[in-house]
Amino acid sequence: MASDQRPRVSFEQRQDMARILHRVLREAGVSHQQTRSVVTSFFFTDVSVWCEPDVFTLGYTGWRRASREKVWADLTRIRREVGPLRLIVGFDPKKRTPSGGDMHAYDWAVEAPGVLAECLPAPWHLPEVDKSAGFYRNGAIVERTLAAAGSRAMLAHLHPESRGAAGTAAYAKFRGLRVIEETAV
Repeated sequence: MASDQRPRVSFEQRQDMARILHRVLREAGVSHQQTRSVVTSFFFTDVSVWCEPDVFTLGYTGWRRASREKVWADLTRIRREVGPLRLIVGFDPKKRTPSGGDMHAYDWAVEAPGVLAECLPAPWHLPEVDKSAGFYRNGAIVERTLAAAGSRAMLAHLHPESRGAAGTAAYAKFRGLRVIEETAV
């Protein structure tokens, strides 16, 4: 295989592999919650870079009080420009947190055709990371976006008060990721 080619896995093969991994982990005594986390957070992400077709990957960061209309309009514009896309967002759909830009981006992705949302919520439940969970999540979004195959970028809805989103955008630039900066309102 040439160095510029990567193995290709169909979406059906990926689903089969996920079911097998899920069964093996459960049979090994891994809890349902941990199994689900491994399969959804790590396995699907790692294997998705092998799947057909390559889709545009867009990491997202935004101010907590970002305008829903602005977030939806910018995402819709980007979706029209790039076609099907994978949106990586630091949102927890079960807890519906955080509010603002992340929530609006996730809600948009759920409704938009040709969009796959991948959620990377902050690990607030880990006492070891205490008050740093948001920083870990933001770094993970940047790194996961960088790891994607094909074209990729980061959308940042910024406001002078948005230190977290501004920091994430700055880190993304530092790591060499193209950042699309937009106002949050």
